[in-house]
Amino acid sequence: MASPPPPPIDTSPIPEGRVSITPNLLSKQQVEELLNDAKNLHRKGVFVPGGLRRRKNTDVHRNGTSADDMKTTTDATTRICDICGIFDDAEAAGPSDARDDLLDLMGDLRELLQLDLGVRLSESMELQYLRYPGGDGSSKKKKSGFYGRHFDSSPEDEKTCRRKVSLLLYLNDETWDVKKDGGVLRAYLPRQQLLQQESKSVKKRKRNSDGLVEEGVGTQDITPKGGTLVLFDSASVEHEVLPTYRERWAVVGWFLGEDISTVERRKNHRLEGQKRSSQPSHHSGEDQQRRKKKKKRRRRGG
Repeated sequence: MASPPPPPIDTSPIPEGRVSITPNLLSKQQVEELLNDAKNLHRKGVFVPGGLRRRKNTDVHRNGTSADDMKTTTDATTRICDICGIFDDAEAAGPSDARDDLLDLMGDLRELLQLDLGVRLSESMELQYLRYPGGDGSSKKKKSGFYGRHFDSSPEDEKTCRRKVSLLLYLNDETWDVKKDGGVLRAYLPRQQLLQQESKSVKKRKRNSDGLVEEGVGTQDITPKGGTLVLFDSASVEHEVLPTYRERWAVVGWFLGEDISTVERRKNHRLEGQKRSSQPSHHSGEDQQRRKKKKKRRRRGG
């Protein structure tokens, strides 16, 4: 029996600074295959503590950043999780059919985003397995995972980071219960955008992580159920991961804008083409006279 086709992906919330959510993008079998791959890599010791500094951009589609870049930039007061780079760390540990299928899906998503958003995205991207440990909330030995409130990109990152669209693809099972398992993805959005999202969590006044009152800001909580795809603008949507009381798995990635050198090269090539096409030919007058003479000869039978 053939599996049902995946649901359509609505990208319209992304340019509006809202969150695109597609439940059940992956089948249960696809989720299990990716989860088994991630757990196998974790058992092999391929994961490293999640870093805070932006990872370097990839130069080739299947290249990535090294684990060493992440080991020196961890901060347990801001983030507790483990990561595994899919383009580098995972491939070094061995091939995987599930990973190959994931890369095909990322290629399809890139094309969809370019078409729907009208932007050019780099063929390279950042892509990682992400694991948050499950803690009991009180034990110092078994700490809960979390990630404090943050943006994935900022104006000062533009030249080095180039993150345009953030992606999350959850690998947890369908029994995830936010009341006892925690691990909610909480997005902070202006109240008007939340109304457009038809969220029930709209509040006129919301205290942020520093205890300050913010006017017109509400929250949208997203349950990390397996197979769910989440997309949002990397520079527009502030978000955090609330403490996890159960092991929480996901694929996290960022579609990148083209680097400045590529954009400039394409721009210069286009300008040169326009310049050549706008220049009149020195022989255009002579050619016209020659064609007229040939036409007269044909009429005369010459």
